[in-house]
Amino acid sequence: MQLPFELDPQIIHHIIYSQAGSIGKALIELLMNSVDARATSVQLSLTRDGFTCSDNGQGFASREDVINYFGRFGTPHQEGDATYGRFRLGRGQIMAHARTHWRSVNWQMKVDTRAMGYSYQLDEQVPTLAGCAVSGEWYEPLSDTELMSAIQELRDLVRYTPVSVSLNDRVITRLPASEKWDAEDDFAWYRIREDGAVSIYNQGVLVRHDAGHIWGVGGLIVSKKAIALNVSRTEILRKTCPVWAGIAAHFGKLAATMTAKTGEHRKTESRREKMARALMASEGDLIALYSREEVITLLPGKKHVTLTNFLSQCRRITPGGYEGCYAVADGANDVPRGELLAGTGIAIIVHPLTLTRFGCYSTAEFTECLGRIHENLRTYDPDSWYSSRAFEPAVVDFATLSEAFVERTQLVSEKNALDAETRRAWVALRWCLHEYARRCTGGHEGYDRSARGGKNLTILLGESTSAEAWTDGKSYIACNVKVVRRLRSEPLRTAGYLFSLIEHEAAHEGDSMDCGHDEAFYQRFHDISINLADVRQRYIHVWMMKYTTSMENEGKKAAGKAWQERYLSDRVGNGREKRGLPRLIDEASLAADIHADVPEENPLLITRLNLQLRHGSDPRPEPDWDYVKLNGILTFLRKEEARRQITVTNALRFDYDAADQDDDPEWLPSLQDDEDNQAQYVEQEKDRIAGLLNIHRDLLADNIFFFLWLETDNEDDLLAAWQEKRWEGRESVDDWLCSDDQSWEEAQEAIPEDWKPYLRPGETRWMIERNAAAAGFTFMGHFRAELYYLKWRAAQEEE
Repeated sequence: MQLPFELDPQIIHHIIYSQAGSIGKALIELLMNSVDARATSVQLSLTRDGFTCSDNGQGFASREDVINYFGRFGTPHQEGDATYGRFRLGRGQIMAHARTHWRSVNWQMKVDTRAMGYSYQLDEQVPTLAGCAVSGEWYEPLSDTELMSAIQELRDLVRYTPVSVSLNDRVITRLPASEKWDAEDDFAWYRIREDGAVSIYNQGVLVRHDAGHIWGVGGLIVSKKAIALNVSRTEILRKTCPVWAGIAAHFGKLAATMTAKTGEHRKTESRREKMARALMASEGDLIALYSREEVITLLPGKKHVTLTNFLSQCRRITPGGYEGCYAVADGANDVPRGELLAGTGIAIIVHPLTLTRFGCYSTAEFTECLGRIHENLRTYDPDSWYSSRAFEPAVVDFATLSEAFVERTQLVSEKNALDAETRRAWVALRWCLHEYARRCTGGHEGYDRSARGGKNLTILLGESTSAEAWTDGKSYIACNVKVVRRLRSEPLRTAGYLFSLIEHEAAHEGDSMDCGHDEAFYQRFHDISINLADVRQRYIHVWMMKYTTSMENEGKKAAGKAWQERYLSDRVGNGREKRGLPRLIDEASLAADIHADVPEENPLLITRLNLQLRHGSDPRPEPDWDYVKLNGILTFLRKEEARRQITVTNALRFDYDAADQDDDPEWLPSLQDDEDNQAQYVEQEKDRIAGLLNIHRDLLADNIFFFLWLETDNEDDLLAAWQEKRWEGRESVDDWLCSDDQSWEEAQEAIPEDWKPYLRPGETRWMIERNAAAAGFTFMGHFRAELYYLKWRAAQEEE
């Protein structure tokens, strides 16, 4: 017997509520219906309490139209009779957000899904209304933030629609043909950017934003023809839509051209992410991608390197006989510490941005990605030099490195730290660096061209295991004495480098000892180095004159690089004067600075600052870093094994067909030894989570701990879950474990009958499963492992 398929009435609930993503998306469906009804203009108003939407389209001409096209969901459009519509489903979205009143021609329909269920009231109306007008009252009034968000969402969604749309009496649409585009063809208009997402508009209505890594560039696409979409109009049917095939081909060429124009020296983050995904998917010339594309980001300074360069650096560090190793800063909070570790050359530190680029959420996943890339490479060209040299370096646990690192920072007296000649150069340079620091921190040029304003930061000497310069942002900048000592052998090069360090510290705009380098820092550093280039050169010349003048006063012989530079400047100045031109450098304007007295260093200031630095100093001796790195590798392997065991415990249960279910298996007693290890791991995880949240572990009640431990994906999600208190509303672990549509009593009823004789009061099925896993009862059938655990526990209690 052949029978037709039927639709359950609950499908209407799904159509209305499962599509309703946002108010903006729901209202855009009304606007698209207006376009399909041949309207030329749409007026939309939006308030905290409700909305109105009216157009001058065809409307519902007859009662049959209302019954067939309003009262029935899923009636298909005929080919060519609609711009956007396909199955007349979209209007249901607004019914999830508001009680609505529809008026069109001679008819009015009222819908209130909360009061009337999935039905509507149909009445005739007088007088006749041309077009269609929809008004609604929100079920929950909008806040000011929600209202502004909805207005902005609507502006983005309908930017290029073919009809004029007014929102709160203001036109928000644009005519794409009147704008300037990078390219245009029969399928679409195109605009391209170096970075960012690619916004895709289907005949003027926003469909989605493609992530930048998909194309390697950012941009905008506005189609002229209809793109085939899924039912909810949130995704493009990329494999089957011929319009999209033409658009993708054209935009892909534009993206390739843009990438070629930016050159090897200006690779964007979108390109790096695209190339990383291409390596994993084995797309394109893998040899070129592997050796030329900078897909790995290292600390310090977010240096982008190729995979070959990354592996080459890893090979330089081989603790315990490993071929190479590296560590990954676990999150944004670890980047400053990673900067310190990487700056000392202790280990290769990978920036966490690299994991995001490869779509990874853990270091173990990143290691798996490297292995997959190398498999792809060997398949692509097994005889390549790159294939033979490819390997997966060992991973050093970042926390182990960080805990072992001993950071020592102190200020020293220049009289004790420098020899006489180096001190002569440094004293002259110290005055110039002080004046330049004032200009870098917002100072300006005075009437005599000296520095005015800015921060009055004392320039000091210091010793540090991690920094070549540092500052507290308010009283001093310290330069590492190891750098300053190079003034004796390379005075000009070292002086230029020290000026750069002053720019770097000024760009921090605060304490630089415990902070990283974000995009804002690099922008400030760029602006200082560009805008003050002439000031920097002026103070370098002042230093050179002060230094050589001090040597002249002591009858020193005119020899050395500083003398040569001064001699060349004098020659150029004299030559220009002979030709009637001004001197290269106006010596008269520098006279006051050249002969300015340099204040003596303040020993009391050094003592006071050292007391502050020692307050938080680490008394431990310098560790054996080969041993620390080897221990870090082993720690990482142990952690991964523990995580794997937890995964197996919670997810990898397979059926064990015991010969006699009433008898315990022979290997059962040996599992008792695992109970302490599993319980210890749970306690360690509780300590770890408490540390991440910076709270006392006693604040982690069982329901909170297990929710955070099992229901969060990464550190950021963990912190967000703690802030949002997602576990609230569930009074116990048992309540949390019940699904949204399952009560606690129903969960209890799901317990097998043969468990119940062994249960303690208040125990739930989940509690038994958890305790069985912790005791090592994992590699058996779904129910039998827990039953064996209950029997074993009962036997232990009897003993």
